[in-house]
Amino acid sequence: MHERYYRELLRYFTRRAGNGDTAADVVQEAYARVLALQRTGAPIFEPRAVLYQAGRNILATLRLRSAVEARVLETLALVGDDSRPSVEREVGARQQLERLLVLLKSMPSRRRDVFILVRIHGMSYAQTAAHMDMTVRTVERQMARALLDCAGYAPGED
Repeated sequence: MHERYYRELLRYFTRRAGNGDTAADVVQEAYARVLALQRTGAPIFEPRAVLYQAGRNILATLRLRSAVEARVLETLALVGDDSRPSVEREVGARQQLERLLVLLKSMPSRRRDVFILVRIHGMSYAQTAAHMDMTVRTVERQMARALLDCAGYAPGED
């Protein structure tokens, strides 16, 4: 399986990530996840499709983490040195970020992608709908479910 799709995936994710090193990391992690899934005995009928989806999910998580870290750094820069957060606040913020990442990983991919496009990338519902080839109403429903997930009121299924 590795030789069959590796170069194709690497080219695709290099274009998507804009960085060959990041793309190589994404492809490697995608293969690791698919191999772990195979070891559980789960049948994988379309390994190429599963590898692409796993890679897209991994790249989305990396982008989310980068966007959140950038916003935190911007906020810290605006606040200034004299009002730097205490060590406890920094630890609390990191823990909160980790909880958010775990929550996002537990969401169905479509819901997570909608949430990231709207909340992190600042797309409107209409832009998100066009980008993901779905209706605005579907985006609204997915966002409502994602927000309920964030609040801890809804299960993670579609």
